Amino acid sequence: MEWRDGEFRDQSFTDRDFRAASLETCQFVHCDFAGTSWAQAALADCSFSECRFVGADLNGVRVRACSFLGCEFRGASALLQGLFDECRMTGSRFDEANFAGLEIRGGDWSYTSLRGVDLRRQHLSGLPLREADLSLCNLAGVDLRDADLRQALVHGAKLQGADLRGAQLEGVDLGGLSLRGVRLDLQGAVVLARSLGAVVD
Repeated sequence: MEWRDGEFRDQSFTDRDFRAASLETCQFVHCDFAGTSWAQAALADCSFSECRFVGADLNGVRVRACSFLGCEFRGASALLQGLFDECRMTGSRFDEANFAGLEIRGGDWSYTSLRGVDLRRQHLSGLPLREADLSLCNLAGVDLRDADLRQALVHGAKLQGADLRGAQLEGVDLGGLSLRGVRLDLQGAVVLARSLGAVVD
């Protein structure tokens, strides 16, 4: 199944099977993909605005240079070789999603809600995560070097062994978190000290 240059608004695709489908330069606005399967599908240069992927099966999906603005992925899963490559995910929600096997390559994940998502083994270096909700996330051992984490929420997150060197941490409250094995540069250490109430002159 191949889709190209289509424009769709306010449509429900909950009964459609997108397994092994190919979508290119398509636009979707306020569309519902809840419960759909995208196994082994390939998406390129598509845009999705305020669409629902609740409970979607994203195993093996390959997504390149697509935008998902204000979309909901609650309960979605990508356990086997899923890939988001240079995608703009601004404002999307991934609460309760299982992305244990998802690979993230670049893009923009600012203002997203990844609350409670297991992001272990991810390489998120340089990734924009500004004002993202990372509360209760498992970020143990994650490469976050040079990531933009300004104003991100990290309450209850697991950061043991994460690499935060070069990351922008302004407005991030690291107080109360276990930072065992976390790698910080001097700027990060200053942010940490301030979040613990220290006055740094």
